[in-house]
Amino acid sequence: MLIRRARIEDISSILSIVRSAQLSLCELGIDQWQDGYPSHEVIEQDIANGVGYVACLESGMVAGYEAVVLSGEEAYAQLPADAWHTSEQYVVVHRLCVLRECCRRGIAIELMRFAAEHAIEHDIHDFRIDTHRGNVRMLAMMQRLGFKHCGRILYASGEREAFDLRIDLSKMV
Repeated sequence: MLIRRARIEDISSILSIVRSAQLSLCELGIDQWQDGYPSHEVIEQDIANGVGYVACLESGMVAGYEAVVLSGEEAYAQLPADAWHTSEQYVVVHRLCVLRECCRRGIAIELMRFAAEHAIEHDIHDFRIDTHRGNVRMLAMMQRLGFKHCGRILYASGEREAFDLRIDLSKMV
């Protein structure tokens, strides 16, 4: 599998992946991503900012997407500093999604590992992430990777559970 920076010509593939993820979340009965987020404009902005990455199968098909942000997340300031188990310099992944027919192939784990490697290349050794409390697939993956729960944060779209992790690449498999 190849993970590379997303390009503008990937947008239609990425939006198909997003729609697939939106359907899966809807089937779980949760409202995450049911309001048009992430939109074409959000993905386009990720690409323009150089934070969007795609996972490509050997066939070249784009099967996964994530935004890897090294500059932090404003919403995480809602939690007191002592709620976090990690330092103030961290990588955050947003908009992690995998094409429905490609689920259970380890693509999301590979995307998370890529984000961790990318962070380490920039001398960042901590990881933060959030998700809806009903997103059982994401929660299971985070538990498998060793993320620790830190609290709840509020976005305009609703409440999210926040987690962090000290990066240890040997455990990100």
